[in-house]
Amino acid sequence: MVNIEEKIERFAELIQESENIVALTGAGMSTESGIPDFRTPGTGLWTKVDPGEIASIHSFVANPGKNINFLLDLGMTIFKAKPNKGHKALARLQELGKLEGVMTQNIDGLHQRAHTENVVELHGTAKEAKCLRCDEIYPITEFVNQYLEGKSQPKCKKCNGLLKPNTIFFGEPLESDVLREADKMVGNCDLLIVLGSSLVVYPVAFYPQQAKSCGAKLGIINIQSTPMDPQADVVIHAKIGEILPEIVDRLEKKD
Repeated sequence: MVNIEEKIERFAELIQESENIVALTGAGMSTESGIPDFRTPGTGLWTKVDPGEIASIHSFVANPGKNINFLLDLGMTIFKAKPNKGHKALARLQELGKLEGVMTQNIDGLHQRAHTENVVELHGTAKEAKCLRCDEIYPITEFVNQYLEGKSQPKCKKCNGLLKPNTIFFGEPLESDVLREADKMVGNCDLLIVLGSSLVVYPVAFYPQQAKSCGAKLGIINIQSTPMDPQADVVIHAKIGEILPEIVDRLEKKD
């Protein structure tokens, strides 16, 4: 049985041998920053509320006020969060010239706050609001301030359309330009590193298989097992903030 030290060493070797590395990050990347994930039994957000009622575009349009308090609570948690050791290790990997970019399912902006560049936000960003009628983009403060002023349906100043956080709700497709950029990154990479994603949400769950089919290696760090574990070149079931910094340290010693 391969022990954790051997897996860390193998992960560092994969990074050293690769020239175009892309990271795919999910909610598990940010749990160590105090942002809860969605599906962990007992602590995941979807074990506490019904996502069909709280996080679907249909429920939001039908009754924005019912959704906004939940969104504001989550937004405050995100606002208070800071990049953790995992975010910082990924940024350090990019500084070393080994990381091309990041595709993230997270809306918290913590990769950018850790000074990582070339971040594709697959599910949008909590920093912005968007008009559902004309697609005008506002800082999220415009959405929040209108609600705090007593407007249960924040409106676009340009066309009076309904504003919503610029994140992907259930029932909404991912942005086509975002998908094109992600497909390009996956198609060009020679190593895909999956960090903190359960790989059960599509179309993101397709990316590891797509990378493998294009000849890339696959490394996974996640607390729980994923459907792609059997096809990965190395899998470590542990906290990202504990493992990724050690992998980057090993890499630096090799160079």
